[in-house]
Amino acid sequence: MVSRNKIVTTVIILLLLPVLFSGCIGEKNIAPAPDSIQKEAVNSSSQDLTQFSGCTGEKNIAPAPESIQKEAVDVSSQNLTQSSKKENMPEIKITSFSSIYKHDNSDNEDIYLFTWENVPGNQSHRLLNFLKNDFNINWAENAQISKDEDETIHIFTDENSIELRLFNDSAQSWVSSLGLWVVEENGTNNVYYKKYQNKYEICERYYAVYNLSIRNNGSDLLYFKLNNLRLYEGDRMFNTTSLEPYNKNSSLLEVLQDLEKENKLQDTTLLPGQSLNGAVAFRVNSLYNKSFLLKYNTTNVTSASFEKSIKALEAAEYFNYSVALGIPPYRNCHFGDGTKGSYEPMFDDNCDTWANWVNRSIFEAFQKSDMERMRKSTFIPYIEMVYALRVFPEKNISMFPITTQEFSTSLVAIDDKGEEMINTSRITGVAVLSDQTYASFEPRWKLIMPRMNFSNASVVRISYVGIFGWPTASRFSYNNQDIVLDKDLNIIVVRYHPFQMVS
Repeated sequence: MVSRNKIVTTVIILLLLPVLFSGCIGEKNIAPAPDSIQKEAVNSSSQDLTQFSGCTGEKNIAPAPESIQKEAVDVSSQNLTQSSKKENMPEIKITSFSSIYKHDNSDNEDIYLFTWENVPGNQSHRLLNFLKNDFNINWAENAQISKDEDETIHIFTDENSIELRLFNDSAQSWVSSLGLWVVEENGTNNVYYKKYQNKYEICERYYAVYNLSIRNNGSDLLYFKLNNLRLYEGDRMFNTTSLEPYNKNSSLLEVLQDLEKENKLQDTTLLPGQSLNGAVAFRVNSLYNKSFLLKYNTTNVTSASFEKSIKALEAAEYFNYSVALGIPPYRNCHFGDGTKGSYEPMFDDNCDTWANWVNRSIFEAFQKSDMERMRKSTFIPYIEMVYALRVFPEKNISMFPITTQEFSTSLVAIDDKGEEMINTSRITGVAVLSDQTYASFEPRWKLIMPRMNFSNASVVRISYVGIFGWPTASRFSYNNQDIVLDKDLNIIVVRYHPFQMVS
């Protein structure tokens, strides 16, 4: 509530223990867990420890080859007795799989601001200077600072005030308003903020995310340990990590929005017959491929459904959606001529291009253009891209529209267990294959289409954003698509929704 006499701003600072800072050049891993050097991929056959291209400074520490094959063992008699009971392994099934690519040219730096316990105190001036110099809060120069019993810091004058509130929340680490991080280091809570700037280098990151169902089929307690899950790609091994949060307009990227809501797997104890579901992420060095192999300890987590997932992703990624949707892939700046788009992009600072729909070739066209245009730019542009894929394989699916309001419809897809895979009201159009041709349903105000049931089908979801430009001249191209494939991997339903704008 804002009044004439007093302005009150509340900022929530979230505490992550431990916190993982993602980045490239200038990256700082602040107070990592002792085993964090093992949380990156390792290459047991290469002496070159630099792995992630475009992210200078990120190194992978290669352990001795034996450590890839086995864990350190405490040879006490008690642990030897426990090791004989390893037959009680969890039953692990892959329920969905996601492959995510991100790039940007941000040279962000985590800068120490103050220690929570020293404000008010000998570091109060650091906080006040930050508010004045970085956020132009001029009244902070003459403000007073106090802290109450709830550990809330109050910065105030007679007419204005700001509150900084500390919370212990392991699920979040980023704070919107002031962009502050809190990290526990040596028993104190140190506060950092991010300094944003761009560089003439693009940092690329890849993630593989598995949604798993884990069940204890044995008669004894089962101790599930997250670190026992590893992903292999040939002779490379990747340990579990945190999926980098997407803080800008994450609601516009449906795949990432859904993954953020998923339960994250942690160490846990399962009773006999008990099961749990959750997601686990790995930072890898490519989009999905057939050589990805998930293991729990030395046991392969494989299934025919995962092989079907890879084939469904390939079919969805290399499909020409112009055939189904009836529109070309690109919308160029000269769109005012009445056409529906173009089959050729126009990547130019004076005439930019947006994506009407996305597949692998469209994503790669924007990816290549970003890098080439950046090298030619006199002033450093801001560049950001996300390409996210998610697949649910071999499901019995019911898909139907639900009218939530008089002129608003959501498209919903659920499996025969009631699990929801699609629920979106962002619909530009839906194409359905019938008699070897695609019928189009354009919702306008309301989507009118029949309920459809599919057996042994796969659902692929695609989200994309491509941002390029400067504060007063940037291209924002967002896309979300849902694809349903039948048991023979024919594409039978396509839902698409592009969001295109320029700053």
